[in-house]
Amino acid sequence: RDVEPLVRRPWAAASDLAMSEGGGAARPSPLSILVLHNIGKKKNVGEILRTAAAFGVAEVVVVGMRKLMTYGAHGSANSLRFTHADSLQDAAEYLRREHRAKLCGIEIVPGARPVGSMPFEGPTAFMLGNEGTGMSPQQLAACDQFVYVPQYSGATASLNVNVACAIVLEHYARWAGFPEAPREGHKYAVPDVAPSAIPRSGMGPKQMRSLRVGAGEAGPAADGSEDEGDGEAVSIFD
Repeated sequence: RDVEPLVRRPWAAASDLAMSEGGGAARPSPLSILVLHNIGKKKNVGEILRTAAAFGVAEVVVVGMRKLMTYGAHGSANSLRFTHADSLQDAAEYLRREHRAKLCGIEIVPGARPVGSMPFEGPTAFMLGNEGTGMSPQQLAACDQFVYVPQYSGATASLNVNVACAIVLEHYARWAGFPEAPREGHKYAVPDVAPSAIPRSGMGPKQMRSLRVGAGEAGPAADGSEDEGDGEAVSIFD
């Protein structure tokens, strides 16, 4: 089935070039992307998707998963655009080719920069490590740069993976100058109709695209099985 091409936010079009100061070499405009790989707990996946939607992520690249657990996203996954890659290598090549994006690992490693220094340069794809073991050697090797979230006591060894994700994506959104979303009362306004309800919009897990040659759209959930209340386990491929 045909799927509309990626429609980026006005401030986040990778194809739009911003001239550097003095009219020098052009650089791509900011674009926030999330790479989902090696996350172990299904509840964390859904909560990370909710965070991505809140902080202006333009695309979520799902690596290797056969099912995408959306429990905890509270419907926000229907406002995200998804692309599926069979391998991390395929995902990295796609991100650099199509978006000119750097792959930024969120991990405490030698050479990592504190996120408060906002060491960003343009389109950036953020990738988290596993909740228990951190990033795999393959993930570490794929990254172009690393950021970490500083802590100010020795009370805990690390943050929850979704908390770390939220802090980093919020810093990037502020660095990029994304405009704040409109508010209604004590909350932020959401559309009456989810973007995923629009046919061929390419939005939502059930309109996920595949990087497989000739695969096109990954298709709707095979079973539509409900998962613990407010989300579902979306089968990416039959």
